[in-house]
Amino acid sequence: MGQLKAASGGAALDVPAGFHEKGDVVLEGVRGTYEGWGDLHALRSAGTHTLGGRTSTSGFDGQKAWSVGPDGAAQTDTSPQGLASARRSTYLTISGFFYPDRFPARFESRGRKEAEGTMYDVVTVTPADSLPTDLWLDVRTHRLQRIDGVEGTTKFAGMVRRFEVVDGIWCPFALSQTEGNRHMTQDVTSVVFEQIPPERFAPPSN
Repeated sequence: MGQLKAASGGAALDVPAGFHEKGDVVLEGVRGTYEGWGDLHALRSAGTHTLGGRTSTSGFDGQKAWSVGPDGAAQTDTSPQGLASARRSTYLTISGFFYPDRFPARFESRGRKEAEGTMYDVVTVTPADSLPTDLWLDVRTHRLQRIDGVEGTTKFAGMVRRFEVVDGIWCPFALSQTEGNRHMTQDVTSVVFEQIPPERFAPPSN
């Protein structure tokens, strides 16, 4: 995993406290926009998607998972399954594998595998009190190109199609994702590394 960090920015990755990302999204043919926020010193994230004029928001504040639907109805989840899922999602969102001292996890090598004509070194990462995900690292660049795992009984997978360098860090700027039969693409328009206020990750107060 040291090669992964070195190939993705090295010491530059240790500088930011958090990030704010914006972009365009297409989910099942419906176009929209999204924003995401992450805390790189705590396991916290939040995001909002607007599709077809309808906005949904969700997040994890380190203690509970929460969401607000297009109708404004808020929900929180503190079940063991919900928290394990939220920890994994947030860990992947903030690339917690770059910071093993901050975000403990178990890493297991799965050896070298091929997908779509490309060879990868595959590592399974299981964050503390969370769920496993396979990280597929390009054998030439050592950067993360693919992920896959299972959410409940549904398989999910993601692929980085393009990187751009922001403040010395290799950031995914074009991605495709599948979850079961659902397909989504994301095109990032901006990434700003900055301190994110804790209240950004908190569930709504009403």
